[in-house]
Amino acid sequence: MSRNELKAIVDRSSAQERLFLSAYLQHLGAKNDPAVQDELAHANKEISRGRKVGLRQMKLLHRSLSKAGL
Repeated sequence: MSRNELKAIVDRSSAQERLFLSAYLQHLGAKNDPAVQDELAHANKEISRGRKVGLRQMKLLHRSLSKAGL
């Protein structure tokens, strides 16, 4: 499928479909991002060890992921 065909499909899509597509594309971008994976792995290890991950730490993680467009 060509870029122009993809653009035409997106142009015909509803706002809700475009919102889903945007979120999906962001997910794909983050899926293989080593920095994102490292942050998530670290938080998961802390939780698995029985250590709580504090609200402040999660807000910082959320903020950094949001800045990256995730």
